[in-house]
Amino acid sequence: MEFMFIRPELLWLLVPWLVISSIQFIRRAKHQHSDLIAPHLASVMLVESKQQRKQHSPLLISVFLLVAIICAAGPSFEKQQVPVYQAKQARVLLMDMSYSMYSTDITPNRLTQARFKALDMIELFKEGETALVAYAGDAFVVSPLTSDAATLANLIPSLSPEIMPSRGSNVLAGISESITLLKQAGYANGDIILVTDGLEQSDVDDINAELKDQTFTLSIYGVGTEQGAPIALPEGGFLKDRSGQIVVPKINYSRLSGLAKRHAGQLVRYKPSGDDIKAFTPKLHGQSELSESQQSKTLWRIDAGQYGLIILLPLALLLMRRAGLTLVALLFVMQPTEQAMAADWQSWFKNADQNALSEYQKENYAQATSAENATLKGAALYKQGDFEQAAEVLKDTASSVGQYNYGNALAQQGKLDEAIEAYNKALQLDPNMSQAADNNKLVEQLKQQQDDQQQQQGDQQQQQGDQQQQQGDQQQQGDQQQQGDQQQQGDQQQQGDQQQQGDQQQQGD
Repeated sequence: MEFMFIRPELLWLLVPWLVISSIQFIRRAKHQHSDLIAPHLASVMLVESKQQRKQHSPLLISVFLLVAIICAAGPSFEKQQVPVYQAKQARVLLMDMSYSMYSTDITPNRLTQARFKALDMIELFKEGETALVAYAGDAFVVSPLTSDAATLANLIPSLSPEIMPSRGSNVLAGISESITLLKQAGYANGDIILVTDGLEQSDVDDINAELKDQTFTLSIYGVGTEQGAPIALPEGGFLKDRSGQIVVPKINYSRLSGLAKRHAGQLVRYKPSGDDIKAFTPKLHGQSELSESQQSKTLWRIDAGQYGLIILLPLALLLMRRAGLTLVALLFVMQPTEQAMAADWQSWFKNADQNALSEYQKENYAQATSAENATLKGAALYKQGDFEQAAEVLKDTASSVGQYNYGNALAQQGKLDEAIEAYNKALQLDPNMSQAADNNKLVEQLKQQQDDQQQQQGDQQQQQGDQQQQQGDQQQQGDQQQQGDQQQQGDQQQQGDQQQQGDQQQQGD
């Protein structure tokens, strides 16, 4: 519990209070020691004056003013916090641990390179949660969904076909296990990244049936070549089939590409450089991507001064005496028979923002939009999915939390440049705000991807234009050549006619 005064400058009122109280006590002391009237006459003549002094006791007035000053200074024992939103994403890294991963068409083998690439992917997955699943004859959860990249990085190097209980390549079990992990964690959307060296057509059919009614995307990272190579066993030699022939596994990239496209994913082929895994950089693709963080930021301190009314009201009644009793009677008479629907008795001692925060915590976001605090009101509008109005409310906030949530609202509208600017402003106000730095990096990556796509589309359009122009030039050349051929044919025909006429004339002669 951290006690402090919200408005400590009002404590200066204690100085005049001390002066006034001292004067009141000094005056009372002088009156008590002045015996200008005989005691037997004072008991009759000063009854009313004593009653008046008793009604306006300096001690009672002094206590009333002291409590009022302390309450006005805003004593506070606790803080109120506003939610902070961060990117919420989930993915499952599904790794093939069948013996075909020992194929040597990639140096030193497919398994080693797959583990290296998986470690590089983990570095990209710092935002959100990642799970690790391996499959061979069956599927096993190596790590549930976690945001701890170091844990995953420690587990990946130990993966190998030897540690799997059974041999085989049951990719369907791996897909089912991945879906179960995402659903158990409450994710309606998520990514499944399959690292494999190939699938049979029957596997593709099974995966399509399993993901038919799901909202999860499936991306594939293919490790291997279409030519294939023998499978070098750790104990030596090469893997052979039942007939004694050396097995040469090959990867069918066209089959994998069709499977990934069908489930809104992408196929990435192995490359020795690190450029290939950049395709798996997390993207913002839905409202659920930005959600409430575990870490909230302090919005304001609770003003406990309002609870001082419990002390001040009885003191005021004592000072008012008969008038106070009359007011109490009127309050009981005018008390409504039914409880007001707007708020319960506890809300009487809360301001508008505190009542709005209570509604927010109850998930009554429509009522929470009545908050006067822009940061809280913007958070409530954000929860309702009204990103445009939330951005309008949060635009001029002067806190790091407000600018951070403002950036999130802009990002949800696709206004990436403005979102980056808001994140940078939040970091200027609070350089230690890791959520702003993470989301800023995420939105910058998304913007770069959009720029690359636009450039690629522009290049394609330009290429199509060049092809159309080339076709037009070829057609024009063909027309000109055709006209030339027709003209040449006409000239030849004319020459033939002239020659025929000459021959006829010669025969007549």
